[in-house]
Amino acid sequence: MSGPPVIFAGNQVQSGFSVKDLFSIVNNATVSAKTKLLEIQSRRSSISIGDMFEMQMLMNHLSQLSEMSTNVVAASNNAISSMARNVKG
Repeated sequence: MSGPPVIFAGNQVQSGFSVKDLFSIVNNATVSAKTKLLEIQSRRSSISIGDMFEMQMLMNHLSQLSEMSTNVVAASNNAISSMARNVKG
């Protein structure tokens, strides 16, 4: 399949992911964890094993989401840096 070569003119716009969406997801997970902490705090003396497991699950989820967001942003930063180096040379 040969066709005309694709030439990059520099005026193409490529859509990608929204970093705001990633931050929003992490913020929602943070709010969930804080809400659970406030719920546990309001009961003071009565905390169940179920509450502890739920809190652990929320914190693990928050940790995974924030790590994922960090990795996605770092990977896109590396890709953009690599493209910029290639344009210079």
